[in-house]
Order: sequence, then structure tokens, then C-alpha cells
Amino acid sequence: MVVLFAIAFSGCDQIESRIIERMAGRALTGDRSDLLDDGNLHVVLCGTGTPLADPERAGPCTAVLAGGHFLLVDVGPGSWSKVASERLPRARLDAVLLTHFHSDHIGALGEVVVQSWIAGRSKPLTVFGPPGVEQVVFGFRQAYGFDTEYRVAHHGAEAMPPDGAAAIAKTITLPRPGEAGLVFEADGLRVTAFAVDHAPVAPAYGYRFDYRGRSVIISGDTKKSDNLIHHAHDADLLVHEALAARMIEPVQRYARDHGLTRWAKLTSDVVTYHTTPIEAAQVAKAANVRMLAFTHIVPPLQNFVARWMFLRGVSDAWNGEVVLGKDGMHFTLSPGTAAVVVDTMG
Repeated sequence: MVVLFAIAFSGCDQIESRIIERMAGRALTGDRSDLLDDGNLHVVLCGTGTPLADPERAGPCTAVLAGGHFLLVDVGPGSWSKVASERLPRARLDAVLLTHFHSDHIGALGEVVVQSWIAGRSKPLTVFGPPGVEQVVFGFRQAYGFDTEYRVAHHGAEAMPPDGAAAIAKTITLPRPGEAGLVFEADGLRVTAFAVDHAPVAPAYGYRFDYRGRSVIISGDTKKSDNLIHHAHDADLLVHEALAARMIEPVQRYARDHGLTRWAKLTSDVVTYHTTPIEAAQVAKAANVRMLAFTHIVPPLQNFVARWMFLRGVSDAWNGEVVLGKDGMHFTLSPGTAAVVVDTMG
């Protein structure tokens, strides 16, 4: 018995090493680069939350992969961890598209630049956004300047090419009110931006992605918008923000009744520039989209009762397919079909 124990114990290091090697192999070589080159349009929800604390949801972030290109729309706090855990091809990130500059939509920009560089991206990362994006990108580059110096000094420029630490801002200027502007077009993937209504945040943009006859709309933050309806017409998938105002109203009343005037003010203001779930369903119906997926979900939905309350009335407004978005949700849109296949990244 002692001999058997000694043999088993002596093999522990070897077994441990093999386990770690397998884990390392998955982490270092097991990304989902296949999503870039399989001819489909892919959408992955990397963050469906808001500034409100929600352990299940990172800040707003949606990945789009098609035609060999990998784009992120918004990069809220915690979203890069979701990108990594979903094994998206981080070294092949082409660009970030910002809808506007609220903190919950830009908070992870510094980490996105640094971590995609560490993953192997060797060229500057393009960051598209409304006017003002230059200031945002410059600020993050300044904040992360020492980090860049440290990493190059430690590992050397061959392993950590300095160009990969750079981010280049590109301002999207729309041609005329109500019209869309071309953001990106290559290898069959066309990306356009259009104005949405998030006043006093202005301009704020939504984005449309078209690839091989399939189309996706990402609303960004907005109240119900006729311009969004116009640009989302006949899209296959609408990823739309939603705030359940009727679930916020009791919070307003409590704050008001208990003399919490500041919180009463904040909670009454926030409902004025977002879209309710029912309104988002009305948008989906008016735009004749195939599927509606909710994101930027307010308030946090911690149980099935809260989820039921959030969705109550949506099916009365629109009888199409509705998905309550969650981090890691993956949508596949294949050319030549009308289907939107939904699964979860693993």
C-alpha cells in the first residue's frame, strides 16, 4: 500500500503538469477564429448591462464578426473579460465602434487596446465614434502610456510591437440629418452609422451591419427613435437597449416619499432618454425586423419574476421573436436563409 501511494504521489507533478498544459493550450490557441471565415454573419453579446451593478452582465458591448473582420460596438466595464472568456479572436480585433461617450460604454477601452495587443494584435486599433472620439482616445492613451512603456521595456519590441499599443480615432460625421454615414466597407461587410435620440447626449449613433444579404442593427442608447426605425427597416436582427420604466417608478416614489431628493431626481431623469421594452417591440414591428434582442437591460433582472415583469406587454406590442439578451449569447445569420440561430458561447 505504501509503495502504491509513493508511486501515485510521485506522479502527481506529471499529472498536474499535463492538466496545466491542456488548459494553456485551450487558452493560447483555442480561440474562435472560425467565426471570422465561415461565410456567416455572427453577433455575440459581450455585455448586456448598465452602470447598475449586475453580477450577470458586463457593461454594454456587442461583437460582430464577418468576412474576416472582428468589430466591437461599445466597450463597457468588464466587457473585455467576457470577450476573453467567450474565446473571441482577440488578436484579430479590427476596430471599436463607440455609440456615444457615457462611461458605461467606454470604460474598458484602455483594456481592450492593451489586452488585444498582448493577445497578438500588432497594428494600431481603430476607434470609430461621433465627434469627440479624438479626445476620448487621446485620454485613454495618456492614461495607459506608462503601461505601454513598461511592457515594451520588459518583453522587447519584437514580442510587444509598440504599434500594437496605439489607438487611432476616426470621427464619424453624418452627411445630413436623418441620413446614414458609411463607417467601414471591406470583404462584403458594410457598416453604416445613423443618429439616434439620447439627448442631451448628442450626437449618439446606432450602427447597421450588412453582410451577404443579412443585416443587424445595434441601437446604442436611445429613446424610441423614428430614425432608427427607418434605418432598421427589414433587418434580420435588432439588438436594442431597454429600460423598464414601470420597474423604476416605484424606486422614484420611494425616494421622493423618504426625502431622498437626489435619487428621486436621478431616477426620474433616466427614464426620459431610454426605450421601454414595449417601445422597443413597437420599433421592431414598425421596422419589420425578424428578431428583437434586448440589451443594456435596466433594472438588473435577478430572478424569473423580474424577467417576467420586464417582458410583460412586449408580445402584445409585437408578435415576432424576442430574446432577452444575456452575456455570451451568440447569433448566427447565414446567407441564403432567413434564420437567426441563437446559442451560447462556451
